[in-house]
Amino acid sequence: MESLYRQILKKAWFITRKFGYLWPLGIFVAFLGNGGEYQVLINQVSAVRNQAETAATWSANLNAFLPSLDTSFEKIVMLSLYFLVILAVVCFFIWLIISALGGLIKGVTMANSEEKSTFIGLLKIGAKKFWTLLGLNLIAKAIVYGTLLLIITPLMIATFTQGYTLLNLLITILSFLIFVPLTIIVSLATKYGSAFAVLNGENFRSAFTNGWRLFRTNWLVSLEMALILFGINLLVGLAFILAALLIFSPFFFFGIAYTLENPDLLGTLMYISLTLLLLMSLAVGALLSVFQIGSWTLLYSRLTTGGKAYSKLVRWVAVLPEKFKRKTV
Repeated sequence: MESLYRQILKKAWFITRKFGYLWPLGIFVAFLGNGGEYQVLINQVSAVRNQAETAATWSANLNAFLPSLDTSFEKIVMLSLYFLVILAVVCFFIWLIISALGGLIKGVTMANSEEKSTFIGLLKIGAKKFWTLLGLNLIAKAIVYGTLLLIITPLMIATFTQGYTLLNLLITILSFLIFVPLTIIVSLATKYGSAFAVLNGENFRSAFTNGWRLFRTNWLVSLEMALILFGINLLVGLAFILAALLIFSPFFFFGIAYTLENPDLLGTLMYISLTLLLLMSLAVGALLSVFQIGSWTLLYSRLTTGGKAYSKLVRWVAVLPEKFKRKTV
């Protein structure tokens, strides 16, 4: 059996390096999160563990804020205008991120066929599927956080207030067993649904259904790919931290050494180093986004057009009898 992941990852990295016009799309897509499904798992473990405290904090903040709210006509008008401006900026930013996601999926597919495009051209393609992609991501969030808010959180709050340690522990474990796998499954199915929407032109319902069906058929392959990408993210993250220290440290120590002679020098050097770190983080985030979306898009194409794909675990199991036979001979 041929190697599945190695070919896909090599091709995704080749596309990431060669087609630079995909990088600006990657900058915006990075705001959806580059950690991968297992990073989502880690985040949601923390969310489940701290949900009772989070609910109590929100309640305390609201109780402190509402009584002090100025309800005069002028304040309400100003707050309304301020809210509308913020809402418009947020909506535009969401449009940009979701459209960039669609454009990146299409751009990777075109690059895989040696077809070239432009940032604006791909953004327009992604914008045509904005509502479908937005709907897929919203329904994914609704499934995950709806389960958390409507089922798990009330149960945990009710038990935590009673102070039963053992019962609280059981409820927390149950939350992990339900919420964490659900988060990963929904995230992976949404990736496939997004590809169906952009590449096959399917509407929301069809993309949603086919995304779940494709994941269900290839769940082990999908989980293995997510695990590999998560490992790559960890390595890139460690490399970024080391690079950040190498960039930041010389500026810091140089500024400290000469701070008595020039008190403003330290602040200037810190500003320069932070600017460099911001630019580097944008570049790394963009490359990671293109690479990851490229990997999932190429995997989608392989699963839908390349015949049956076997996971690494299945391939290992398949060769065990032959290896065992050689040893016995």
